[in-house]
Amino acid sequence: MKRGARLAVLLAALAVLIGAWVLAQTLSGRRETALAEHAHEEPMSLAVGPAEEVNALSWNYFGDAVNLKKDGDIWVNAEDGACPIDSGAVAPLVEAVASASAAGVIEDVTDFDQYGLADPAFAVMAATADKVMTYYIGDSNPAGVWYVRLEGEDKVYLEDGTLAGRFQIGLDDVLALESIDIKPEDVTALSVHSQAGDYSMTKEEDPESIWYTDAFPWFFRDGEGQALYPLDTAKVQTFAGALTDLALTECVSWDAADEADYGLDAPQAEAELYCGENVPAVTVQFGAYDDGDVYVRLGGSALVYKVPGTVLDGFLYPDTEAMRPLNPLALNWDALTGVTLTLPEAAYDVTRTMSAQEGEEPESIYTEGGRSLDPEKVSSWLDQAAALPADSRTGATEGREELFRITFRQDNELYPEVTAVFSGYDSVHRLCTVNGEEYYLVSRVAADAVASNAEAFFKETKE
Repeated sequence: MKRGARLAVLLAALAVLIGAWVLAQTLSGRRETALAEHAHEEPMSLAVGPAEEVNALSWNYFGDAVNLKKDGDIWVNAEDGACPIDSGAVAPLVEAVASASAAGVIEDVTDFDQYGLADPAFAVMAATADKVMTYYIGDSNPAGVWYVRLEGEDKVYLEDGTLAGRFQIGLDDVLALESIDIKPEDVTALSVHSQAGDYSMTKEEDPESIWYTDAFPWFFRDGEGQALYPLDTAKVQTFAGALTDLALTECVSWDAADEADYGLDAPQAEAELYCGENVPAVTVQFGAYDDGDVYVRLGGSALVYKVPGTVLDGFLYPDTEAMRPLNPLALNWDALTGVTLTLPEAAYDVTRTMSAQEGEEPESIYTEGGRSLDPEKVSSWLDQAAALPADSRTGATEGREELFRITFRQDNELYPEVTAVFSGYDSVHRLCTVNGEEYYLVSRVAADAVASNAEAFFKETKE
């Protein structure tokens, strides 16, 4: 093709594009002019009737059809009476059709396509005892005005978006979903029965009857109910929070007869939360996995939800070792009767008694080798020992040189003595062995400070 011919073709194509743009702008201008010409100073009512008289609502939003009717004071699913509807979530929808209004109207419309009303995105039907109205919702313009058509009319109403905005939802948005209204700190026991094994976590009223200190009231119990070891309270509450904070937002069924479809006829696990009573405050059943999710149901409910599968993973295989406390010497000093610090070249044996002055609060009296010790300094040292944190737990390690040991004597039938042996480990840690069965790695600097501070104090007192 010659250069001149090609230029002519390009000019012709450009003319077509310009013509199309001019036409579009002309139509848009006409439409906006029509909107301006038909605007009203006072809003026009599009209400179906007073809110208290609205007894039916249905809408279809991009294929998600919802059909509701009022039964007495509550709203129900007209298609399925078993489907739980949240009447509170329906209230704003009722208010929208009861207060719908238009800022203006365009009369005698023949081309509804320019307003998005030839094939509307969605429609809303509202009814009272003696009136039915169907609203077809079209496009909106940059000013936030929506184009609405009433069934049987050739008019386009200019609606402010209250009506259009409220109904851009589906059935899931008006379901009466359940929730677990329990705070983690209110939980007193957690029990899990699963295909991987049974266990429980319980908060004991008298932890000293099980362990050497009452600082850790939570205990891990096996399937037989045997208390095995204590757990850190904050970590238990975090663990329980996986249930108390469970977001039951994706409901997949409200028919209990479908339980086999979700693996809930034979749950993989059942978790129970107790709040001081002998019966569970809530029971959560875990069914089958579905890709990365798992189906769940609250005990006694017909509603089935989807939640992340990691929630079930955590209850099937809990890392309870990571939940154990890392405060090896958090003892109850009120029960202390004495303490012995044994160093390589010396030992200091302290006895604690209580004063019994009539009409006064009992006070601690500490003596060592016939000498009275400053109770504030002894208490400060005990607090330092109690605050000694472990970086981690470990297993038994043979052949380590013992550097020093502290033996606490206390009023505890099960554990009258608690002995912490500190041994060399590496450049960062000391190995702290409690009662020959609990092993911790503690800071070398912090552990040595506990011993050196006590030794300095005893030497100072002796001088």
